Amino acid sequence: MRLHSGKPSTQGLRDAIRRVARLCALVALLPISTEGITQPHAPVTGTTEAASSSKGPSPPAYNVGPTISAATIVLFASLALGLLCINRKRARVLKSAEEQRALLEALIDASDDMIFFKDRDSRFRLINRAAAHVLGHPPEDILGRDDGDFFSAEEADAFHAADQRVLSSGLTQRIEERVRQADGHYERYETLKSPVTLPDGTVLGLLGVARRLSEERQTSDRLRLAAQFFNNAAEGITITSPDGVIEMVNPAFTRITGYSAEEALGQTPKLLHSGRHSDAFYQRMWDSLAQNGRWQGEIWNRRKSGEIYPEWLDISPVRNDQDQLIHYLGIFSDISAAKTSEAQLEHMAQHDALTDLPNRSLLNDRIATAIRRASRDRRTVAIMFLDLDHFKDINDSYGHETGDTVLKHVAMRLHECVRDEDTVARLGGDEFVVLMEDIEDAEQADQAAERILASLIPPIGQNGQEFFIGASIGVSLYPRDGDSVEALLRNADTAMYQAKQLGRNNAQRYCAAQTETTRQRVKLENGLRHAINNEALDVWFQPQVDLHSGELIGFEALCRWTDPEHGPIPPSIFIPLAENNGMIVPLGALVLRKSCAQIRRWREAGFIPPRVAINVSGRQLRRLDFLGDLCGILEEERCRPEWIEIEVTESDILKDAEPAIATLHGIREMGISLSLDDFGTGFSSLSYLKRLPINTLKIDRSFIDGLPNDTNDRAIVQAILAMGRSLGIQVLAEGVETPAQVAALRLMGCSTAQGYHFGRPALAETHLDRLACA
Repeated sequence: MRLHSGKPSTQGLRDAIRRVARLCALVALLPISTEGITQPHAPVTGTTEAASSSKGPSPPAYNVGPTISAATIVLFASLALGLLCINRKRARVLKSAEEQRALLEALIDASDDMIFFKDRDSRFRLINRAAAHVLGHPPEDILGRDDGDFFSAEEADAFHAADQRVLSSGLTQRIEERVRQADGHYERYETLKSPVTLPDGTVLGLLGVARRLSEERQTSDRLRLAAQFFNNAAEGITITSPDGVIEMVNPAFTRITGYSAEEALGQTPKLLHSGRHSDAFYQRMWDSLAQNGRWQGEIWNRRKSGEIYPEWLDISPVRNDQDQLIHYLGIFSDISAAKTSEAQLEHMAQHDALTDLPNRSLLNDRIATAIRRASRDRRTVAIMFLDLDHFKDINDSYGHETGDTVLKHVAMRLHECVRDEDTVARLGGDEFVVLMEDIEDAEQADQAAERILASLIPPIGQNGQEFFIGASIGVSLYPRDGDSVEALLRNADTAMYQAKQLGRNNAQRYCAAQTETTRQRVKLENGLRHAINNEALDVWFQPQVDLHSGELIGFEALCRWTDPEHGPIPPSIFIPLAENNGMIVPLGALVLRKSCAQIRRWREAGFIPPRVAINVSGRQLRRLDFLGDLCGILEEERCRPEWIEIEVTESDILKDAEPAIATLHGIREMGISLSLDDFGTGFSSLSYLKRLPINTLKIDRSFIDGLPNDTNDRAIVQAILAMGRSLGIQVLAEGVETPAQVAALRLMGCSTAQGYHFGRPALAETHLDRLACA
């Protein structure tokens, strides 16, 4: 064992002794005075002789140089002797210290324990051979280095952290550490670390003694750990003899089963049998255990309280060193909570989260099962595909929370008006499906559809508001309309669209002719979607004129679509199509943007076009972000608000009057004019009309067609004109096509009109001449 500073030497002391000896020899050669003093030589005078003669004869005088007294010599000799004794004593002490140090080194190196001393920076300053052997380096290569030079960074950090805890606490600590050996394998050590301090409290470092844990100690530790696991495990543990008698159970066994250890010991696992499993089940279990050396699986057992519960059981044999079976070990856990969660997850995976009705996945399974049973028993299955009419208007106007409440009410009504054995499912959105098994004929399905329609007639109340819900229902039958889940659902969906085409709120049975209609509709939908995405629709403009002067007073922007495959598609076809599938919002935004852009281009070309009326659908109007979108389009296209007029239909406003009126007021505050289209064709409400901030009423063309001969049309037109004058609202007649209609309108006091008589809708370039004259 060596300190990092090296072994001290006594050579300096020996040199000092030799120097003192030489000094003593030099002093011995010097002259000595008997008087003990040194005097200079003096001459003889008369006075002196007289004095001398009076006292007697004088001693002889010596003529010598300077002398050293005897006292001085004795002093030097004493000092030399003292130093010699001190040095001899020190030499003996040093020799004894070296012998003790050598003995200590031998003792430390002879120890099989790792012994080391580290300074406050965790650098090795002393280490014995056992510790150096573990590190795989000679002691002189280790001193002055730290753990980071011999272990991985993670291990070195752990050792350093332990060292610092000991140094900071000032207390001896016992630590179990896992130490990598020089050959790479690991051993466990019990290390005693103690701080080393000076009497004044200064910390020099720490002393460590590490002992490899013996096999007996490790075995003892493992047994203690096993006992702790046995007693504290969350799983129940049962140890039986080879013949199945319970010999030991842990506390978790009691907690799960309710049986105490005293009640279970001496019994067999049959104590827990639930009766759910047959003898064959248990025989297969033991056969598997014998063949595979282990069995694990789900099993149902009975608690002491009588409650049956599921558990996951793992059984394995325990053998001794002679491979003799001495025990069976059973470890089990109560999986009741997991089973409940699993059932909940399965329910969630197969049911609609909002209404708790079966979803599409579970519906498909049930339809497939119904088809198999119907095929075997030669019975009929009915599929009713139901879509709520105008439900999107509720969502857009009142928000999804209100819409969700309405859907829950609809689900309850559907469930109440079908048989217990029937299935009501929600596919998503406002689409529901009813599965009816074992019906006699198609008429029974028709009667069920009528009951469903009748159940939806009463209004649904929510937050003081009443909602009237209708539905379009399509019916398909097995085996007539299909022999697969996909075919029956597809054909019921087709029949449902047929019901919508026939006015909604009715039920239609599937027929083969509907398939072709549906295919054409799907093609048109896809074509329209592509046209909107690619901005492939055109905006045409129809002039509006003053009936008295014939001057151009405005335009109405109208959307036109030419499909590459089908050619021009009339607005009466693609506008309802867009309304039904939700494309009316992006379509309306496209028309609004293109119209504003054209107005700007006209003005950039030097024309001053009159105000342009742009149609906005009710679904656009009810969107909460409509005003923001409108402002954004005007700003992006550099179109001033007074250059356009927003045109809405009476029916769209009255579907959801209050929010619509608020939006219309917002539009007017932006400086945009408003016109009300198709006035008189719906359930006109004068109380609402007086609250609408509109500038123009447009008389629907259905009242213009009968002029001048139809007295009813003439009376309606006169009433609308009178109401407009009373409310201070301009009235414009639509669909004017003949001079007679123009003359009749003039006589009744109508001042503005539009129709084929004044000009057909056409592209913007067609109106340049008229704009030049405006």
